[in-house]
Amino acid sequence: MIKEEDLSKLGQFAKPHGIKGEISLITDFDMSDISSDSYIVCDMDGIMVPFFIESCRQKSSTTTLIKFENINSEENVKLLSGKEAFLPSEMISDEDETATLTGYMVVDDKLGVIGRITDIDDSTFNILLKIDCGNNEVLIPAALIIAINEENKTANVSLPEGFSDIYQ
Repeated sequence: MIKEEDLSKLGQFAKPHGIKGEISLITDFDMSDISSDSYIVCDMDGIMVPFFIESCRQKSSTTTLIKFENINSEENVKLLSGKEAFLPSEMISDEDETATLTGYMVVDDKLGVIGRITDIDDSTFNILLKIDCGNNEVLIPAALIIAINEENKTANVSLPEGFSDIYQ
């Protein structure tokens, strides 16, 4: 029996995608780390039920399209719409890459040095880097990191256009 305390929240199912049983999962989790023999758990009328992944593919940075085994129609997969999705906690790595970044210098690929990471806010699924930019503090999503150089203690990011207007 699957117990809720043994699970970690992955995200939330949105709507079916197409007519062959795919569904959109809204998540910040890197689904490329999930193997094809993995499963996602969902609360179905008070019972934690595993759904075995047949395939998954990234649609956008926060949306993954998932096809489950033995669910082959839009009508069947609709039952998951709006429900929270969970992974067994042992499937999620305990090693948090961002936890070691405090003190690293953040360098944007266009703007250059932004500032130093003073703290990491991991209280939500979207991890934020708190950066000291001299006269103010800025929050940047950790998902914008494109490279980490441990030797130089730098985190390279690619900030969206217009971001410099916020921190300067």
